[in-house]
Amino acid sequence: MKKADITFENNTILLSGKLDFFNVMSVYQKSLNFIKANEVITIDCTHLEEANSATIALMIEWIKRAKEISAPVKFQGVSADIMAIAKAAGLDSIILDSAMFKA
Repeated sequence: MKKADITFENNTILLSGKLDFFNVMSVYQKSLNFIKANEVITIDCTHLEEANSATIALMIEWIKRAKEISAPVKFQGVSADIMAIAKAAGLDSIILDSAMFKA
């Protein structure tokens, strides 16, 4: 399994690979310029092969950054596993309420 990667296509952040505590900051840093430059922030998680609570922390941080610039966030392809982690942490409502959400 390859480590997490982030690419940008058609005004969308595309996440792929294994996102974990070792690479989440690198993914976050790479996303900052994109977030600043877009009026709508779309994040596609369809190609994430593996994720853990670091993914939830990243999603929350993206929501926070988007609110700072009054940009809506749209998550796509978020797996049931990621949402189960968010629910266990009591953060699922924050993710669902703060974003335009498409599973």
